[in-house]
Amino acid sequence: MNEVFRILFYGAGFIAAAYVLQSKMAAAPAPATSASMTVERPLNWAEPIVYAGVDNLHRITPSLYRSAQISAADIVQLRALGIRKIVSFRSFHSDEDVLEGSGIALQRLRINTWNIKDEDMIAALKALRDVDRDGPILIHCQHGADRTGLVSALYRVVYQGWTRQQAEDELLHGGYGFHPVWGNIRSYLQHVDVEWLRRQVGVAGSPA
Repeated sequence: MNEVFRILFYGAGFIAAAYVLQSKMAAAPAPATSASMTVERPLNWAEPIVYAGVDNLHRITPSLYRSAQISAADIVQLRALGIRKIVSFRSFHSDEDVLEGSGIALQRLRINTWNIKDEDMIAALKALRDVDRDGPILIHCQHGADRTGLVSALYRVVYQGWTRQQAEDELLHGGYGFHPVWGNIRSYLQHVDVEWLRRQVGVAGSPA
């Protein structure tokens, strides 16, 4: 009888302790969620624009947009944004069929992700030199992340006076899907002679 009593006594104590612990856990504040810990997006980064069908679409400036590969289904949305010209950086794909009859101009500047060349970057920057006059312009590659990301970063540095670090931060953390395998893109941004680039595109400015 004493053994049974001890089992019942200790069992009741264990249940009571478990109840108290559960009550305290329920009353304790919930741990911070990923949503509550989200860092606010800098206001000067490209603004995400959600349109059905236009992948990875962002507004860099009122006259300059960036995205992934476009399709014929995107034309209505692009027209709604007032896009007047597409600059494509794809090497093995043309937008001619996509834009046929749309009234949107096309400039194709082939850039190889694995082989970034000064002359290609100069051509891309020259295409955007008068964007406030000629735009709105949309730039894109396949994913809108790597080649488009580098040109966007160089636009920030060359035309908008950003530092390399500011431009690289947006490139990597702006939510565009940059692929870390392309370390050569980061290296180019980190080491290119910015003042030389500015001279090549006819812009004078302070060093980055």
